[in-house]
Amino acid sequence: MRPPDELTAEERLMDPFPWYETMRETEPVRYDESRDCWDVFRYDDVKRALSDYETFTSTGASDFDPNGNLGTLLIDENPPEHDRLRGVVEEYFQPGNLEELRPSIRSIVDDRLDRALEDGREIDVIGELTAPVTVLTISRLLGVPEDDWDLVRQWSGAMTGDEAGRDAIMEGVGKMYEYFGNLLDERRQNPESDLISVIAGSEADDEPTLSPSEQRAFCVFLFLAGHSTTTHAVGNALWTLEETGEYERLRDGELDRRTVFDEVLRYRGPVQSISGRRTAEAVELSGTEIPEGERIVSWIGSANRDPDVFDDPDQFCPDRRPNRHIAFGFGPHYCLGAPLAKLEGDIILDAVTDRVERLEVNEGPSEPVELATSYGFDRLPMTFHPHN
Repeated sequence: MRPPDELTAEERLMDPFPWYETMRETEPVRYDESRDCWDVFRYDDVKRALSDYETFTSTGASDFDPNGNLGTLLIDENPPEHDRLRGVVEEYFQPGNLEELRPSIRSIVDDRLDRALEDGREIDVIGELTAPVTVLTISRLLGVPEDDWDLVRQWSGAMTGDEAGRDAIMEGVGKMYEYFGNLLDERRQNPESDLISVIAGSEADDEPTLSPSEQRAFCVFLFLAGHSTTTHAVGNALWTLEETGEYERLRDGELDRRTVFDEVLRYRGPVQSISGRRTAEAVELSGTEIPEGERIVSWIGSANRDPDVFDDPDQFCPDRRPNRHIAFGFGPHYCLGAPLAKLEGDIILDAVTDRVERLEVNEGPSEPVELATSYGFDRLPMTFHPHN
C-alpha cells in the first residue's frame, strides 16, 4: 500500500512523528479516500485492531503478499487456522532454544565486522553489517547450505526491493518455491537439526500438519520475514545511539543492551504500520464508527509515541522500564521472530561495543527506506573508530 500523502516527502518519511501527534489529537481514526482505508493512530485502538481478530480479520487482507503469490501464510489467517500453521515452528523460536545459536550468530557478526573494517573505518552499516548478518542468520537457521546463501539472498533482494514489479516477484517466488521444495524433499529423507527439517517432518496423528505447498510457502515466508525488519532495527539502534550520545554509556556497560534495543524498537521501530486487517463487522474506535468490510491501517509507530501510555514519548530513554511498546504487534499475530530479532540485536550491539570505541554517522548520502510501512535505511554510512 502506498504511503499517505502526508508522508510522501523524504523528510516526512524519516520524521513522521509530528504528523502522528497531530493525528492522535485531531483525527485518531480517519478515512483516507485516496487510499481507500482507515488509519488508526492511538495505542489502545491499534492494540485492539491487532489483537481482536474476530472484529479485525486477517483473512483476505494480506499486506505481506497482496498478490497471493505465496499461498497460505500464517500472517494472513485467523485462529484456529493460524494456530495450526504457527504451531509447527513456534517451539523452535522460543528464546531458550534460540539462545543456543548465540555462538554461531556471533561468529557471523565478527566475520562481517572483519570484512567491513579491513579496508578502513568507514562502513555502510546496512549493506556491510546488519543486512548480511540477518540474511546469513535466517539462512543458517532454516538450514540453507552456505554455498547457496548468496543465491537465496539475491532472489530475496529482487522480490523485496522498492522497484520490484509483479514479474520480478513472480519470478523470485518461483525460484524460491522450487529451491525450498528440493530442500524439503532432502530433509524428509535425511533430517538435520534445522528449521526446514522441522517443517518437512511436521505431523499430527500420523498425517502431515502442512501440505507440501504450505511447507514451501512457509519456508519462503520465514526467509523473507526473518531478516528485513531486523536489518533496519539494528541500523536504527546504531544511528540512534550515535545521535543521542548514548553509545559511550552502552559501550562502558552503564546501560543494559536488551533494554536499549527495546527502547529503539519503541522510538524508531522498523515497522511503522500494518495494513493486513479488515473489519468483519461495524466497529467504533475513539468515537468513530468504521463500517464492515473496511481496510484498517494500524500505525504502530504512532501508538508507540502515545503520551497516554509512555512518559516523554518523543525522548529516547535507553533505560526505560517498563516499556509496553508494540513494535512486534500484539495478540495472536505477535511476531513469531521477535525473540530472534532481539537476540540478533543483542549480539550485534555486543560485538560492536567490544571492538569500537566510538562511532559517527558520516556526512553524505544515506538512503531511507522508501516505504511508509518501514522505517530505517537501505544505506547508512558510518565511521567506526576501533579500540586502541
